[in-house]
Amino acid sequence: MTPEDKIEDFCNVTNANRLAAANYLELSGGDVAQAVSLYLEMGGQDLSEVVNTSTATNFQQSTSATPADAERRSLIDSDAELARALAQQDSPTIRAPIAPKREILVGGDQNDHVGLDGGMIRRGVPRSNRSRDSNFQTQTFAGNALPHRMGPSEATSLVDLFSPPFDIINKENFEGTRKRAKIENKWVMVDIQNIKEFACQVLNRDLWPNNAVKEVIRADFLFLQFNSESPEGRQYINYYPIDSYPHIAIIDPRTGERVKVLNANKLSPNEFILHITDFLERYSLNDQKKLTPPTPIKGPAKPVIAMSEEEQIEAVINRSLEEDRSASESNDEIEDTEEEEDSTPEEPSSIFDSIQPIEREEAKGPTTAMIKFRLADGQTVIRRFEKMDPVRYLFEFIKTVPNLKDQEFELVCHRNNLINQVNQTVEDAGLSNSLVNVVLG
Repeated sequence: MTPEDKIEDFCNVTNANRLAAANYLELSGGDVAQAVSLYLEMGGQDLSEVVNTSTATNFQQSTSATPADAERRSLIDSDAELARALAQQDSPTIRAPIAPKREILVGGDQNDHVGLDGGMIRRGVPRSNRSRDSNFQTQTFAGNALPHRMGPSEATSLVDLFSPPFDIINKENFEGTRKRAKIENKWVMVDIQNIKEFACQVLNRDLWPNNAVKEVIRADFLFLQFNSESPEGRQYINYYPIDSYPHIAIIDPRTGERVKVLNANKLSPNEFILHITDFLERYSLNDQKKLTPPTPIKGPAKPVIAMSEEEQIEAVINRSLEEDRSASESNDEIEDTEEEEDSTPEEPSSIFDSIQPIEREEAKGPTTAMIKFRLADGQTVIRRFEKMDPVRYLFEFIKTVPNLKDQEFELVCHRNNLINQVNQTVEDAGLSNSLVNVVLG
């Protein structure tokens, strides 16, 4: 294609005159498409001065350089001159650069300001207290992982949704909590979370906010929750290795033994309560309490070597009398206990015999209560009853279970024999979401 043809094509596309077409083609190296793009970007500005300046510069350099150098410099200088000329022109189409800004997207308060590196700095807050509480780490996992990629309202709602259960977390470290649990005769429950595992965040969203779960924990446990990367979390993992997350364990405060580990993956509130009720039925801190040491027998006021013969004989007689008195008191206590046991009236068998096996449809709906039965062979059966159903229905249901129709049994919940509560409702008897043991008579 000849230069005239290129000029004609340029003019047909842009409706520019031939001089402008020649200038833009010259700056574009004869490339029609590039020249048209440049023309449209420049808004059809007259580039005659730029082309003349570039041509004169190239001519001067060509007289003192080799042909190859002259060609290379012409390309470089033409681009540089073009940029310089465009920068010097006063054109309303070129806007000023956007000024840099630094703003706080999420969080912050009157004590916060943006540091030189764009990070948050808190005025008047000691460095040791910026990341954790004075007693335990209260790092908000979802708050650190999610809000930086979304708007303030979304971030705030997510922080609230996945917030740890601060209302039940004990604000002491592990050792302090263990000492306190020993004094209050409670178990220690530990939840170790990993920010990379979303299942840990699900516990904060679905399990710990449940009111029934909180009541169970407050009644018999002191609760701790640590991030696996925190100092307390790493110390716990050193003492008690962890296979998977989320990790929920129960610690004996007296010995420090990890008694039970719950499978916390997809653990619903009802399942959690059943697991905890089962644990409390099997284990008790009261059963293994240390007995109060007996009152020491009063010995002689001075060493035996310093006593006279009469004083030694008197001391031996006094010791013997004290031992006989202690033994007599122990025997009296045993006899009183046996008499109380003998005087305890036996459960009338007529109540049990009057209950017949009846198969009823399992209850459904929001007013139901889930009850887990543990049979004598270790198997478990889960059944739903209406909260207003009498406890008698539980006996009727168990009597329909194979191998139990012709056998006598007891239903025990929280160490209470339910035969005495057959006329109470399931809700009044406190059996909602409970574990009931089937004990053969």
